[in-house]
Amino acid sequence: YKLAVTDALTELYNHRFFQEKMTENFSLCERYGNHFSIIMIDIDHFKKFNDTYGHQSGDCVLKQVANILKKYSRISDIACRYGGEEMSIVLTNTNKEEATITANKICQAVRNNKFILANNEKVNVTISVGVATAGINGEEVQEMIEYADKCLYKAKESGRNQVVAEID
Repeated sequence: YKLAVTDALTELYNHRFFQEKMTENFSLCERYGNHFSIIMIDIDHFKKFNDTYGHQSGDCVLKQVANILKKYSRISDIACRYGGEEMSIVLTNTNKEEATITANKICQAVRNNKFILANNEKVNVTISVGVATAGINGEEVQEMIEYADKCLYKAKESGRNQVVAEID
């Protein structure tokens, strides 16, 4: 079962598990009025990074970012590899303000970390982050993911290395 729901490289949950947990959380939200939020994370300039340092070093960065996500996630949260260099966290029983605080802690932790590459060189890495909350930024799974994605792209357009929780 673990192999079926886990990304082999990062040891985060995979995209399919993320989708299942989103659906499950929406059901709980509707039935009990629970809050939940998601954080969408994209490693800044990752393609350029892979081109410069190689894919082995890119894999090292993915693993280390994943470890930071795990460190800053609660047991009830679901940290996932969404695809490529994009990751996400489903934050159960978490409102917009709490999710934004967590997202900022993760963004700062990545910014302040020295990432060790395959050749033992140390580099800085940054992430762009989008936040969305059920009921406020979407009444269904896809709507909420799209809102978080729009926030993520606004963070990138606004200079990267930041969290965006609201779009105009």
